[in-house]
Amino acid sequence: MSHSKKLQFILNKLYELNPDKIELKLDRVFRLANDLGNPQRKLKNVITVTGTNAKGGTAFYIKDILLAHGYSVALFQSPFLYNFLTRFLINNKPLNEEKFIQYVIEMDKANNNQDITFFEYITCIAFRAFEDANCDFNIMETGLGGKYDSTNVDYQDLKAQVLTPISMDHKDFLGDTLKEITHNKCGIIKDNSNVIIAKQTNEVLGFIDEELKKKKIKKHIFSEDFNVHEENGRMIFQDDDGLLDLDMPSMKGSFQIQNAAVALKAVKATGIKLDNQKISKGIKSMQLEARIQHITKGKLLTYIHEDSNTLIIDGGHNEQAGKSLSEYLEKIKGKRSIYLVFSMLTSKDLTAYLKNFSSLVTEMKCFKLRENFYETKDIIKQAKDLGIHANANNSATEAIAQLAIQDPNGIIVVCGSLYSAGKVLEQNI
Repeated sequence: MSHSKKLQFILNKLYELNPDKIELKLDRVFRLANDLGNPQRKLKNVITVTGTNAKGGTAFYIKDILLAHGYSVALFQSPFLYNFLTRFLINNKPLNEEKFIQYVIEMDKANNNQDITFFEYITCIAFRAFEDANCDFNIMETGLGGKYDSTNVDYQDLKAQVLTPISMDHKDFLGDTLKEITHNKCGIIKDNSNVIIAKQTNEVLGFIDEELKKKKIKKHIFSEDFNVHEENGRMIFQDDDGLLDLDMPSMKGSFQIQNAAVALKAVKATGIKLDNQKISKGIKSMQLEARIQHITKGKLLTYIHEDSNTLIIDGGHNEQAGKSLSEYLEKIKGKRSIYLVFSMLTSKDLTAYLKNFSSLVTEMKCFKLRENFYETKDIIKQAKDLGIHANANNSATEAIAQLAIQDPNGIIVVCGSLYSAGKVLEQNI
């Protein structure tokens, strides 16, 4: 989506805030929030979501279950795909452009040219926008980590906190080991809160236990305190309250029922009265772009054989995300060939992601989206080492078109980066 010239000008200025560094501390966001009158303290029924994978999906399931029950809901999400204002969703609608500009003017006045990072700045915009919206529930998704994330502030009405699956990512900022990363993620957990812990490896669960054992919290651990499975095309959720027979998610991937279950447990932890049909409605209606998204309409279909090719867009960019995508592709493949259209940030672990596809992919076409993305020659070399045939293209759409001509029945998957997924999806409008 093309932003207006006015909005794009403002965003370009905001992107210049501390462009070369991210300092892990909270004093700046607390200072700005205080100068704004501490809007974060006025938010009702706050739910925070942190982790490595499935943050966005889990937050969206929480939002949609609550909306289905008639509650008003604000959601701060990170990152965005092609419309910046979708970072701030109020009852499923992006923040109005004029209101956003008003908040920017307010921020600038309050900040008074003091040091601030981009994410801290927009987090404070979320606090103010959500204060004005006065929604029944406010969902805050972390941007980076937990302990020093700008969403980690002094909420007065914190109802639930979610830890989605934790794995290696953002090593430059969060640490080189799983233990360090887990420590950082757990740093957002407050005393006297309900903590919902998604499916984790045993190693990560051990680190979580170390971090949280000194806190006064109520833990709800997936597969111990609640669980979910598929039975006869239904989602069966179980906890101490009994069984719930629910509609399956519409989203693709076997992991979606786990995301939905974690979200449901988080909503239950708030103490509101729930209705089975409305839970099902929320779970089934949840849609989130660039998460194993099948393209069934839009301009991108002009690049493929609509009746025979399958085009999938996925923004996952770490080892676990690659594993989830490869497992899904293996499931749907049949006798068809799979082709990747690939680009990735240099801050991500290229080898860890690609190794999931070494025995699955017929060919990979790679491109460099922009600066700080891997050079195509480096991707090709790594792919070759893993036994994947790869070559370079100028753009994702060029690669999609070439692959569709080459194999009218092939499954074409754009993957490796949320940024490149967003750029491709923008061309589908």
